[in-house]
This record gives sequence, structure tokens and C-alpha cells, in this order.
Amino acid sequence: MTNFPSNDELEKVRNRLNKGVASKPLPENATAIEKTKYKLCEKFVIYKNKKKITQRAMAEIIGIDESSMSKILHYNFDEFTSDRLIKYLSMIYDEVDLSVMVA
Repeated sequence: MTNFPSNDELEKVRNRLNKGVASKPLPENATAIEKTKYKLCEKFVIYKNKKKITQRAMAEIIGIDESSMSKILHYNFDEFTSDRLIKYLSMIYDEVDLSVMVA
């Protein structure tokens, strides 16, 4: 039988979870633009994880400040246009191919 964590253990976990910026989920009623931006941001996250680089290093490669990179990596894309995100993607990927699918 597994014991429930102590109050101290729970407090440590809560403190760790409260640090940092949370990733923004895609709303259920997302527009086509929001879905596109979300998928573009996902490509940045995939690149960062695949290359095992820091947010700061990625910001330097793209030529943006670290806070903007953080927003992209956490799917807080409201202040970015799709073409701006595509421009940034083209700085880290040799080739960017966008496919349009209509449901």
C-alpha cells in the first residue's frame, strides 16, 4: 500500500510547480489562426528539445530577446503574427514547408 505524501513533500512539489511560466493550452473554440500559431510554436518546442539547448541559446540564434522566446515556447503567441513566427522558424530550420488543410 502506498502512503500519501507528507505535508512537507506536498509543499515542495507545489513550490516547484509554481515556478516559471505555464504553457498556454489551445482553447476548444480556437480560430484557424490560433491553431496555426499553436502548431508553429510547437515546432520551436520540438527543435529546443531535440537540440537540447536553452531558451537563451535559442533566442540568440533567432535574434530575439529571451522573454519573447519564452512566450513562443509556452504558446503565448497573441503578440506574434503568423508570418513573424514563420520568419523565426526559418532561422532555425533549413527548410520550412507549410501545408494548408481544409476540413
